[in-house]
Amino acid sequence: MDSADFVSWFRDSTPYISAHRGKTFVVMLGADAVASANLINMAHDLALLHVLGARLVIVHGAEGLDTGAADRGSDLDAMAAAVGVARNRLEALFSTGIPTSPLRGSRITLAGGNFVTAKPVGVIDGVERGCRGEPRRIHVDELRRLLMTGAIVLLPPIGYSPSGQAYALAPETLAAEAALALRADKLIVYDGVERVGAASELTLAQLEHALGQGHFPEPTQARLEAMLHAGRGGVPRCHLISHAADGALLQELFTAEGVGTQIAEGDYRAMRSATAGDVAAIVELIRPLEEAGLLVRRPRDRLEAEVERFFLAEIDGIVIGCCALYPHGDAVELACLATHPSHRFRVGGKSLGERILSHAEEQAARAGFTRMFALTTRAADWFADHGFSPAAVEALPASRQALYNFQRNSKAMLKELAGARRPAGEPPRQAAEEVPE
Repeated sequence: MDSADFVSWFRDSTPYISAHRGKTFVVMLGADAVASANLINMAHDLALLHVLGARLVIVHGAEGLDTGAADRGSDLDAMAAAVGVARNRLEALFSTGIPTSPLRGSRITLAGGNFVTAKPVGVIDGVERGCRGEPRRIHVDELRRLLMTGAIVLLPPIGYSPSGQAYALAPETLAAEAALALRADKLIVYDGVERVGAASELTLAQLEHALGQGHFPEPTQARLEAMLHAGRGGVPRCHLISHAADGALLQELFTAEGVGTQIAEGDYRAMRSATAGDVAAIVELIRPLEEAGLLVRRPRDRLEAEVERFFLAEIDGIVIGCCALYPHGDAVELACLATHPSHRFRVGGKSLGERILSHAEEQAARAGFTRMFALTTRAADWFADHGFSPAAVEALPASRQALYNFQRNSKAMLKELAGARRPAGEPPRQAAEEVPE
């Protein structure tokens, strides 16, 4: 990575660092992840995430402690030994801090205990399931107290009944229940696959459909089902990432596109109206386009005065796109359509620009405008691809014709808005006083 790439990467990752600080993440490292040759890198990435201010609860698996062995009533001493080996390995790795950084001297505390009360699964399909169990209760208050001290909490795949009986717990089930009990911001699951199909993100409905196809390896299927359960229960974001890919956690959490699959209730790129506090973010979005001559420079005091005309796209509180709507009678001008360079990839068949345009059209139609137009010097083809038609300047509203800059010679693109309805008795909207192209 050359210096320019590093600067760009660091600037792009900085908002994510701020967004993740103070948030609670539950991370599942199954037995396959604990046995992976990449475990040392996963531990270092988790340590870095912890140092950056995230609060971590790590649910780990143990070799040989699968549901089959539990169903057969495995020896409890052997089960405890397997859990102890996994825990010792993780403690040793976290004790090194982040060896190749200035933080190598940082002490990272891991805490554990009997935070899970378990109950037996019992008889399923006529078969007694031995020492296989499931969480009855997660002791949330104790977990939160430890997290507030700055410790990383380890939850082993074992729980105890009130009488002291030990039960083996499926790590994915435990992780999902812990995330729900803690009201965690994210559930992160390491798995042997990189993504669910080729999708970088899925809605809960899409994940449910994919699970119904039954094309996943058994461990992956179980983990995705647990993530679906967590998402339906209110965990905002779930992430599936590969335990074989070095740096998968950092790429997933600190880059726009990520390398795994993010699962959420719906489109996580929220659209909202701008406020006075968003002016600086709008300036940063449109500045490169102004410098390239794609937009006429907006005086900053005018942006502040007209900020209520803007709509923003954001993710995790980070503004990644914007547009403005300026009324002219029954027509509305779409202006300042801009997206952050790191978010211009397609998601679910639509680019961010297309999502912003769709939102703008919906808002304009809902407000009663029957036509939308835009003035552009280089994006006429893009607008044409999205239903706009070339128009003469004379076809623009008179209030906009009076402001047309013939030196820029921008092309006018016009689109009829379907479903536009003006509320009964509402007077015509006032035209904008002045709208730079």
